Amino acid sequence: MLRVAEAMVPDPFRVGPWTSVREAARLMAQRRVGSLVVVEDGQVLGVVTSRDLRGAHPNRLVVDVLKGSPVTIPPEASLLEAKALMEARGLERLLVVREGKLLGILTKSALAFALGQHFDPLTGLPQADLLRHHLESLLAQGKDPTLLFVDLDDFGRLNKENGHPFGDRVLKTLGQRLKGFAQDLGGEVYRYGGDEFALVFPHPRQALLPALPSLLRPLEVEGKRVGFSVGVAGGRRRQGRVPANPSATADDLLKLASLASTHAKRQGSGWAPAEALKAEEGAPEGVSSPKEPQSAGKGNPRAARGGGGRRSGGRGSGPSGP
Repeated sequence: MLRVAEAMVPDPFRVGPWTSVREAARLMAQRRVGSLVVVEDGQVLGVVTSRDLRGAHPNRLVVDVLKGSPVTIPPEASLLEAKALMEARGLERLLVVREGKLLGILTKSALAFALGQHFDPLTGLPQADLLRHHLESLLAQGKDPTLLFVDLDDFGRLNKENGHPFGDRVLKTLGQRLKGFAQDLGGEVYRYGGDEFALVFPHPRQALLPALPSLLRPLEVEGKRVGFSVGVAGGRRRQGRVPANPSATADDLLKLASLASTHAKRQGSGWAPAEALKAEEGAPEGVSSPKEPQSAGKGNPRAARGGGGRRSGGRGSGPSGP
């Protein structure tokens, strides 16, 4: 699921480095493609695009207009890895190669189409299926990721009192806050479903806890204060995890983080670690107390997530927390 092999164009059109610009342009027009892979003696030299040919003399050779070394990705890589590589390098194409053999080409447009159904149209954030893919990938590598589960307070009441368009704006504002927080700390944020979000970090939670006050500062939307609660699970093991069953472990982490966010909501504490579910009187040794910092919604806790009523925003009917 969500692998480069599923979105690439197999067996892309090839051209030799000594082909003329005129001939390369003719081949692109004939085959209705925007690029050709340049190959010599079985070795991939790069990709020449229609943009590279513009302004070049027709009698020049393809090798003269070829720019940079080829950037490759294996077919087993995830589409999210491909997306990150394209964005980091400012590329519109990646060559799909395994053991030196050219298998296909992945274009930016093909990548966007493949990922489009997995992104929330309201917030622009990846959805729950990509969250599970990311979690399971980290666990399969033996890592112990930190998971933050974020749940808006009284979202159903907000919708009823202010209308669903206002609720949509709340979701977008919170999504932007969470995206900035995740990017600053090397993580990813996902729209889990309804009024719930999740953040995944590939490193220990102790690196994240000092930054929680910046995340939990009051959220203001059109002059109204909106609260949310956060549950934290995972990220405690120094030696990582044994990758025995990544899917089951991902289920456990999601369940614990979700329950911890509900616990924080009931206590009005802003955030809570999963260990607080067993230690109601306080956090275990080595974990900061969940009593500070406070969330914007303290004093208005809910025992159940979702706040009742219709949930707002695009694909709000997505999966609910475990």
